[in-house]
Amino acid sequence: MPVQKAPPSGLQLKQKVFHAKFGEGTVTALEGNGDDARAQINFPRHGVKWLALAVAKLTPVP
Repeated sequence: MPVQKAPPSGLQLKQKVFHAKFGEGTVTALEGNGDDARAQINFPRHGVKWLALAVAKLTPVP
């Protein structure tokens, strides 16, 4: 089970985000720190993806 620490990105579990390639999704897990931080996001059209927060351009969805 990954450690559920909020990385400096400010993302939180169950938060809705938008990704340019995968569209809108929901954060289901967070792990790591700094450049190693990553988020598991469930994208309805593309399934569950682990994205490195250092490179993924995620935009919070209100």
